[in-house]
Amino acid sequence: MASSQAFDTALIAKLTGDATLMAAAPGGVYREVAPQGVQEPFIIVQQMTHEDQYLLRRQEAFESFLYLVKAVQQSMTAAAVQTCADRIHVLLQNGTMSPTGYNLTLMQREERIATVEIDEDRDLRYQHRGGLYRVIVEPTA
Repeated sequence: MASSQAFDTALIAKLTGDATLMAAAPGGVYREVAPQGVQEPFIIVQQMTHEDQYLLRRQEAFESFLYLVKAVQQSMTAAAVQTCADRIHVLLQNGTMSPTGYNLTLMQREERIATVEIDEDRDLRYQHRGGLYRVIVEPTA
């Protein structure tokens, strides 16, 4: 049986393997949280939901993931993170991948993310741009 972790690893590898995205996001790609003090902008990948779907007799038919993939930067403007978000979309919207143990059947954005987080105590703005991407995979035999 395939491990869902294999898909997480493949998604991170797809993003870090793209020279254009890595030039725009020199801080790198991280699962859930970036280390303190990392260069900006950086990319966060976070699994929001996961669902297993089964056929009769409990054979796994497919898995559905929803990932938040976004660029983050402390800045008054969103230009740099928007450049990253645009590249993320090029890579993931109807994208291709070959995760170990799976066949990819769908990868599409469900929702655009464009928010500003404000630290009022220090008068800082953190720009967030990216999207929620639905990914559906079938385990290989």
